[in-house]
Amino acid sequence: MPGLLLHYGAMMMCAHPPGLVTVPAPVQQRVLVGAQPVLTGADMFLVAGCSFPAASMGAPPCTSVTWLQTSTRVLVNGLPVLLQPTPAGVAPAIGVGTPPPNPPMVLAMQFRVQGM
Repeated sequence: MPGLLLHYGAMMMCAHPPGLVTVPAPVQQRVLVGAQPVLTGADMFLVAGCSFPAASMGAPPCTSVTWLQTSTRVLVNGLPVLLQPTPAGVAPAIGVGTPPPNPPMVLAMQFRVQGM
């Protein structure tokens, strides 16, 4: 399925605001879109500030995100790039630590480069 290439500067939130999803450091730094490194399947997404409602009852909040949609045709250093099907909205990913479904939201990203 085609989608926009996800990059390091994209703004994302976990399914339980105000949780902020960040990439500590991109795995690759050579291929850029909008002066930001393209994210690949090897990148790690961490969540800070998740306010999962059941956390007060002992259920863990979101701690990380696993991206589900990677490119089948576009590779960077042999790794598939991450794709976002719509410019903003629910991401093809799930939060780790809470019961699914709990996809993160992509709030801002680049709009020019697409992959498949």
